[in-house]
Amino acid sequence: MLSAIRNHADSWLIKTILWLIVFAFIGTIFYSWGMGGASTSGSGSGAVATVDGAKISAVEYERTFNNLINFYREQFRSQFSEDLIQKLDLKHQALDALIQKKLLLLEADKQNLRVSDSEVVSRIRNFDAFKKDKVFDQNLYDGFLRYRRLTPSEFEESQREALLIEKMEGFIKTNVKVSENEVDKAFEQENEKVKINYVMFPHDHFKSSKKVTEEEIRSFYERNKKRFEIPEQIKVEFVKITSKNYEGEIDIRDEDIEDYYKTKIADFRVPKQFTAAHILFTIEPPKDDSKLSAEEAAKEAEEAAKKEADEVLKKIRSGADFGELAKKHSDDPTSGEKGGGLGEFPKGMMVDEFEATLEKMKPGDISDPVRTSFGFHIIRLDEVKEGRTKPLEEVKETVVQKLTHTKSRQKARRIAKHIHRSAKENRKLAQAATDNQLEVQVTPLISRNSHVVPEIGLVPEFFNLAFTLEDNQVSEPLHTFEASFVLKVVGREKPYIPELSDADVKKLAEEKVQEEKDLASSSKKFEDVGKELGQGSTNLDSVAKKLGLEVKSTPLFNRSDSIPGIGNVQEVKAAAFELEKGKSGSVSVRNKYYLLQIQDREKAGASDPETLRNLTARLQIEKGNIVFQEWMENLKETSEILIDKTQL
Repeated sequence: MLSAIRNHADSWLIKTILWLIVFAFIGTIFYSWGMGGASTSGSGSGAVATVDGAKISAVEYERTFNNLINFYREQFRSQFSEDLIQKLDLKHQALDALIQKKLLLLEADKQNLRVSDSEVVSRIRNFDAFKKDKVFDQNLYDGFLRYRRLTPSEFEESQREALLIEKMEGFIKTNVKVSENEVDKAFEQENEKVKINYVMFPHDHFKSSKKVTEEEIRSFYERNKKRFEIPEQIKVEFVKITSKNYEGEIDIRDEDIEDYYKTKIADFRVPKQFTAAHILFTIEPPKDDSKLSAEEAAKEAEEAAKKEADEVLKKIRSGADFGELAKKHSDDPTSGEKGGGLGEFPKGMMVDEFEATLEKMKPGDISDPVRTSFGFHIIRLDEVKEGRTKPLEEVKETVVQKLTHTKSRQKARRIAKHIHRSAKENRKLAQAATDNQLEVQVTPLISRNSHVVPEIGLVPEFFNLAFTLEDNQVSEPLHTFEASFVLKVVGREKPYIPELSDADVKKLAEEKVQEEKDLASSSKKFEDVGKELGQGSTNLDSVAKKLGLEVKSTPLFNRSDSIPGIGNVQEVKAAAFELEKGKSGSVSVRNKYYLLQIQDREKAGASDPETLRNLTARLQIEKGNIVFQEWMENLKETSEILIDKTQL
C-alpha cells in the first residue's frame, strides 16, 4: 500500500490537515480543499524564524498567512476588512502555529516518538474523500492525486508529521486526572442560577457640561502628535490579470471532465431527504412553587407536556385532522400555521431523536410522542427520497464550468509569470503588459492603513506585498482566487505629522478632547453610584431614577447561559455569582457600565450518574488542554526562537 501511495501525493492537502491539528490549540482552525488553494508567489525568501535551529521558511509562512486570510474572508464575507486582519492579528497567528508545529516535532524526536508505515497507511485509508460507500477506493484516490498533480513524498511525510504531533499531544495529556471533588464543584457551579436586576449605560452616556478650550486642544495635540501622523504612502503600478477574461479561450476535454467527476464524487452526493410535519409540545419552565423542589417542578412540567401530546395523538388516531390539530396545539408557531408542515429537509438537519424516529417510519406513518430537547413531538412522515449520487450526465455542465474556471486561472497565472519575467529584465512593467495585450494601472497614494482601490478590491495580499517592495522593484506574481497581479512601486512619500493649523487635524483633536471629557463624566458618575450601592446606602431603583435610566430584570440563568438582555458577558456573570441575594455590585466592561442587584439565587439540584460521567469526561479534556497549553508555553520559554520581524 505504502509503495503504491508513493506514486501520488499532495502538499496542499496535507498541510491543511496538519494545520487543523496545530491550530486547534491556538484557537484557529481552517480546512480548505479549494482548487489551487490560496498559495501566492511573493518576493520573500530565506527564513522568517528559527526554532532551536530549525527554519520556518518565508514561503511556508506566506502560504499559512494567506490561507488564514482566505479562511476568515470566507467566514466574514462582506464584513472582512484590513482592520479585521489587524484585530485578529493573523500574521502572528500564522507564525505561532508554525512555531508550535516545529516545537512539537522537535520534542517528539527528543522523546523518540515514531510513526510506522502502517499508521500512515491507515490514516490515508480513513480519509472520507478517498472512500466510496464508506470503503477506501484506490481509483478515487489515484484520480484525486492525478488531478491535483500531488507530490508523493510530501503527502506521506506530512501525514507522518501530523500523527507525530497527535502522539506528542497525547503523551502530555495521558496522565491528567480529575478528582471527585473537582467534578462535584464543577457541577455545583455550572448548575447554580441567579436572577438579577440591572441598569446599563455606555461609557460616554453622561456628557460633560464643560466646554473644550483652545488650550486643551493644543495640549492634546502636543501629547498625542503621533496619533495624527500621516504614515508612509506609496504609489503602485500594477497589472491585473483577471482569469474570467480567458474563460472563452478554454477547451475542456472529456477525460478532464471524467477525472474531475471521480475526484470530487462526494460533492455530487445528494443526502436522503424527508418531507414531514410535526406538532410540538414544549415543556414550560417550572413555575415558582414553594411546595416543590426545582427537580420536582421540572418533572411535573414534563409529565404535563407528555399528557397533552398523548391526548392529541389519541384524537389523530381516532381520525381527527393532523393539520388542524397542529394549528391549534403546536408550540412551534412557524410550522403550526402550516398545519405542522416542515417542508423537505436533508438527513442530518434535525436533532438526533427526531431523525432516529423518522428513520424507523414509512410515508404516511404518525409517531408516538418523541422527546427531544425542544419538548415532545408527534411526527408525520409524508415522503422519503433516498440518498443518491448524481450521474455525470446530470452534472456535466457544472463540472465544465468548474474546470473552465480552474483552467482560466491557470492561464492567468502563466501570463502573470511571462509579464514578470519580461518586466524584471528591464523594469518596464507597462511594456510587458502591452506585449500581453493588457494595460498597466496606477494606484493613488496609499498607506498601510488607508488603501481603498476599487480596481483591486479587498485583497490584503496585494498591499502586504506592495509595502515590502523597494522603489521600481518588480514583484513576483501574486495570485488570488479571482486574479493575478504583478506590482511595481513608482512613488513614495515619507511619513509626516501635519500642523495643528490644519482644519481637519484641529477638528479631530477637539473631538478627542470632548470624548475624554464625556468618558470622565460617565466614569465619575459610575464610581459614585457604584460606591453608594456597595455601601448599601441606596437601592438600585433609587439610583436608576436619579440617573434617568431604566431598571431591567433577567430570568434565572447559570454560568454557561447567555444573560438575556445583556449577552454572554463573563465579567457580569462573575460579579453576579459572587454576590449574595439582595446585594448590589458594579461592573465596567466592553465600553459599558453595569449596576447589578441580585434578586434571587437557586442552588444546583441533584445530579445523575450519566451527567457526572459526561462532566468528568469534559473536565478531563479541558484540564488536559490546560496542562498541554502550559507545557507548550514552558517549551517556548526554554527554546531558542529567533524571528525576523522585517518579513512579517
